[in-house]
Amino acid sequence: MLEEGFEENHIIEALTGRGNRVLEHYPDQQRCLVLGTCALGPRTRLHLHVVCDYSNPEVLDIVTAYVPQLPWWVSPTRRGKKR
Repeated sequence: MLEEGFEENHIIEALTGRGNRVLEHYPDQQRCLVLGTCALGPRTRLHLHVVCDYSNPEVLDIVTAYVPQLPWWVSPTRRGKKR
């Protein structure tokens, strides 16, 4: 996370800001992949992917967060190379 230039507050912004959406849903794991954006500066916005676990109805657990990049992601919404 820190290597990619974002922090915890950026993840919260990506999850709670306007325009976020669930890209993928993994019901068997009770997880989902959310796409959101956050501001790194006054003119710089960053797309973030956040994997959330909702198996506990009282807590949303953030499993991981990352910047979608090639070769795994062709765009923030479209997968590229299979893992």
